[in-house]
Amino acid sequence: MTLRRRLVVAVAALLVIIALAFVAVFFSQRSYLLAQLDERLTGLALNTKALVAVSARAEAGTGAAAGLLTDVYVGIHRDNGRLRNVLAPDADPALVPALVGDERDAGPVTRATIAGSALRVRLVEAPLGGERYAVVAVPMTGVEAQSRRLATALGLAWLGVAGVALLAGYWVDRLGLRPIADLTAAAERVTANGGRTPVLVDSGSPGTEAGRLGSAFNAMVATTASGQEQLRRFVADASHELRTPLTTLRGYSALYAQGGLATEAQVADAMGRINAEASRMGRIVDDLLDLTALGDRSALTLARVDLAAVLTDLAADLRAREPDRTVTVETSGDTVVLADSDRVRQALTALVANAVKYSGAGTAIGLASEQRGPVVRVQVTDAGRGIPAVELPRVFDRFYRAGDGGPRGTGLGLAIVAAIVSAHDGRYGVDSVPGQGSVFWVELGVPR
Repeated sequence: MTLRRRLVVAVAALLVIIALAFVAVFFSQRSYLLAQLDERLTGLALNTKALVAVSARAEAGTGAAAGLLTDVYVGIHRDNGRLRNVLAPDADPALVPALVGDERDAGPVTRATIAGSALRVRLVEAPLGGERYAVVAVPMTGVEAQSRRLATALGLAWLGVAGVALLAGYWVDRLGLRPIADLTAAAERVTANGGRTPVLVDSGSPGTEAGRLGSAFNAMVATTASGQEQLRRFVADASHELRTPLTTLRGYSALYAQGGLATEAQVADAMGRINAEASRMGRIVDDLLDLTALGDRSALTLARVDLAAVLTDLAADLRAREPDRTVTVETSGDTVVLADSDRVRQALTALVANAVKYSGAGTAIGLASEQRGPVVRVQVTDAGRGIPAVELPRVFDRFYRAGDGGPRGTGLGLAIVAAIVSAHDGRYGVDSVPGQGSVFWVELGVPR
């Protein structure tokens, strides 16, 4: 049984129990009122002769008797069935009870009336002697009026309880059960599509357990979808980029198997090409794994990193490798950021390597870091060929290479830079003028 059905059953059972309790209260109160009425009738019927005498005086207007029996009917019932009225209530002087013949010695009983405004009376018929019996009755108008008021009050109370219960049930269903049902349906849809398509739910109020559960579910689905998307991209990128070197490896191995490499020089050349392609495949796989790992921000180890010091180290390394190239470093302000030192160094190294690759030998390269309010901007400037404006939006895409016949790499260097900076919630970009050079820049936040 579902939670929603259990809630409906529980609310219905509660309302039934309350209704039964109210019915019990109603009949208990009515029985109490009738018991009081019966006690009075029994007291009046203890001495019927005296009662008839007093009733006659009351009918004659004697003050004390009139005050005692203002709401009592007294009559004499003979064996022949004739009923003679002796006294009638002041408020209902035409009252005549309807006798059915089994009232004698039966104790207090309820009977209808054949005249008067009261619909029912409570009466006792007691012997007077001879063939006569005294009929003592009291109208049940007061008891019935009180019973109606009690029934109305209990009915309204039950409706109030039912309204509160229904509102509470609706509230619980809306804030608790319905979101859980939506989560169940969403989980079933995720299972049905194999997790390929993210299915999100309305998390609702974050202050409720259901709201927090919905938020956690959405985060889990987003994380799972992101992981699967990364896996699909990795497989697609790897299959795309590894196809060419694998084709080269197959070609040379087939050529060798068919005896096409007759001389040692041909074999050496083939082995060199195979080794180069294998190395290129290794670099592609390493870069793809880096990109995959960078999708998880929790893998970063954040610490205070001085970008000016990193640029100084990179400049020293570049001068050692290429002593003929002029490398300058400029810093301005406090250049300390909160970042993963290894990843930031990897990104800046990739930018420097890109500047070297796409600029002529001996041309100058400038490195600069500058604090700009809440961020530190790092720039790598080269005097290379520059990048056409139409290609600028795509230079950070995976496997994108400018179509100018320049040096060929894996096409992942700048994509890794973009991934590292994005993982740090930073910004990156490039400004370039064809024939004059390019300025690649990244911005990282300062510690708060």
